[in-house]
Amino acid sequence: MSLIFDWPRSHSFETATGVIKEQNDDFVVIEKLPETPSGEGEHLWVTLEKNGQNTAWVARQLANWAGLKPRDVSYAGLKDRHAVTQQTFSVHLPGKVTPSPHLIHIDGVKLISYARHNRKLKTGQLIGNQFRIRVRHSNIAPDVLQTNWSQVCAMGVPNYFGPQRFGHHGQNVQQGMDWLLGKTKAPRHHQSIYLSAVRSYLFNHLLAARVQQGTWNQLMPADFVQFSEGKTGFYCEQPDDNDLRRCLAGQLSPCASLPGESKESFSDLDQREDTLLSEFSPILTALREKRVMRHFRKLRVIPEQTSFDIIDGDPVFSFFLPAGSYATSVLKELVAVQDNQEAKDWHE
Repeated sequence: MSLIFDWPRSHSFETATGVIKEQNDDFVVIEKLPETPSGEGEHLWVTLEKNGQNTAWVARQLANWAGLKPRDVSYAGLKDRHAVTQQTFSVHLPGKVTPSPHLIHIDGVKLISYARHNRKLKTGQLIGNQFRIRVRHSNIAPDVLQTNWSQVCAMGVPNYFGPQRFGHHGQNVQQGMDWLLGKTKAPRHHQSIYLSAVRSYLFNHLLAARVQQGTWNQLMPADFVQFSEGKTGFYCEQPDDNDLRRCLAGQLSPCASLPGESKESFSDLDQREDTLLSEFSPILTALREKRVMRHFRKLRVIPEQTSFDIIDGDPVFSFFLPAGSYATSVLKELVAVQDNQEAKDWHE
């Protein structure tokens, strides 16, 4: 089967061209966590600003600083290396004196704050990220881009998984499908990566179909719907006027599946998605046989806390996205960007 990664846009205005990450500080990410450290406990939460360094490498340097094993340092999620990012690391120090944080000497890293807490920072323990992205060498006038940006902020964008989810040139999707079909074997530590890549690809396929239909931001009969915050939702066999109103206001969003075995059967929805994914039916069967559980993901994401600035003639977009949504999906609607860095190791 042929894999396609050029997903359709939802907005009809002309996209600009431009370059991102020509310099690290063109791409700024600040994570937002659901809690702040209490000041007491066996975990030291250290907030750092990283410039040109990847998350896992910095975590290993923190382990060395504290005289610990790498497994004793945790974080909510990976951040792009080719950027300036602020994120928090949790260092497990049960019964140990806090090493002087001022002795943290890591290239490209600056200490922001530190405090003790009674809980470890876990993977995925993240509300979202604030982005500030400068696009250089744009070919469209800034006032036109600002008008387009206003439309994106009002209507939202398709909640596609970004290319970093799929590996270099989508190799994790292809390798994952080959493994699921029994064509190849996969090391245990790669299997969860492959499953994530394959299911994300299938979600994007479902979302792309809704974009082409013009229904990605509208409720349809037999949609699963989630509230704007969190992942709770309900099956909407036939949306009423109140459901339609709340969707228009951004309080509800239609969803599509991250395919797998389902605890509940939604016959009309299941039939619709199975039809759209008919060419991948052996993959769907393999996911269910592996007892991978089905989840739902919103089709739409609406940027929050938005602003638009001009720096030396370059547009600068600032916005907040909830955890799991990708800045690249927002930019895709505005700019056909050239990533100035070859390494695709973003993980928003």
